[in-house]
Amino acid sequence: MTASPRQQVTGCLLAGGEGRRMGGRDKGLVPYQGRPLAAWVLDRLVAQTGTQFAVANRNLPDYANLLQQAHATPPSGVPAVLPDAPDLPVASGPLAGIVTALRHTATPWLMVTPCDTPHLPDDLVERLLAEAERCGAEAVVPSTIDPDGHQRRHWVCVLLHQRVSARLAAMFAQDERKLRVCIQALNWTSVSFADANGFDNINSLETLNGRN
Repeated sequence: MTASPRQQVTGCLLAGGEGRRMGGRDKGLVPYQGRPLAAWVLDRLVAQTGTQFAVANRNLPDYANLLQQAHATPPSGVPAVLPDAPDLPVASGPLAGIVTALRHTATPWLMVTPCDTPHLPDDLVERLLAEAERCGAEAVVPSTIDPDGHQRRHWVCVLLHQRVSARLAAMFAQDERKLRVCIQALNWTSVSFADANGFDNINSLETLNGRN
């Protein structure tokens, strides 16, 4: 029996940032409309992917509890929450988390989402995966149009094929830290979404206070 599309995808909540714009607070655990920010993101991941886990560098038990509350299903043999791999330099940005996640991904695809985007579209994974399969891409990112008419690509919200794991690790080893640069070195494409609010980053105290 052929697996459903969502069973081909592992969801990864990326929560390894230092929260500098949040005054050092762990962004994913900051309350937003009555729940931690990450809880909203996990709801989207669990609904759209077959298995789910998180990469976080602090408060790992708290994230494990959030995954449990979201009824997440970690991949077989993989902890619900992983820190960045110990052989990677500390505080190396989202690429370190993605390299770590790909090492633990057994499905063909990995859907990476940051922990501070609580309004992700309900059809995010479906549309990115369909485009990947249509054009043979190994990386797909969503894009939206800013009020000024410029296209914005959301690089940290990316669908990646597992086969890119070694290439991303090699770029990281060569001291590349810009995720955009790494994705653009792959066979990549983007999918346009009409609702830009779906990808809003609530990554500062000012933004958070304006939304709560």
